Amino acid sequence: MSRLASSLLCLLVVLGVSSLTATAAGLHGNPANDAKLLGKPIEAPRNDEATRCKGGERRGTTALASWLGSHFRGESWGSSRCEKWGPGSFSIHAEGRALDWHLDARRGADRRSAARLIDLLLSRDREGEESALARRMGIQGLIWNCRQWFSGMTELDRYSYCYRDNGKRRPHLNRTEAHMDHIHIELNWPGARMRTSFWRWGRR
Repeated sequence: MSRLASSLLCLLVVLGVSSLTATAAGLHGNPANDAKLLGKPIEAPRNDEATRCKGGERRGTTALASWLGSHFRGESWGSSRCEKWGPGSFSIHAEGRALDWHLDARRGADRRSAARLIDLLLSRDREGEESALARRMGIQGLIWNCRQWFSGMTELDRYSYCYRDNGKRRPHLNRTEAHMDHIHIELNWPGARMRTSFWRWGRR
């Protein structure tokens, strides 16, 4: 094989690998920077507490699971279940507005995928809006690997289950309760009803 042919073959292999990587990643840039969205008003930070058990998965939760499956590693561990914490206190799952997306923090590839997803959701858009994609999708909460974010926060913070009052991490954590084996993703009501700008006009 000539040197030129060998060089061309190497180039094709590299291009092929790059193409596969781009396809696997699924997204090129932040959807919040799509021209159609930048021309629309962005949603204000919003948190909707759950008030009762309201059976069934919301449309936005189903759409979110489909979007995640198209662009990220992992799989849905479900969304709707009647979870009551105390008098008048319910999990967002009770209203079908929360999704548990299975990724395992023990696996490097899963950690990288989770980091890429969370960074995408919480990054500023080109107009400087914080947590732009999360706000446009109607995402109000994230919990992953002993860290949490809720609408209005600027970054991830410690998840209380994992830490003592003195800030030290608790030993012998339950991996599921610590959200080490899944990302918990909450939608506010507009997001759950697909009435936010991403679901109306965004690039999916």
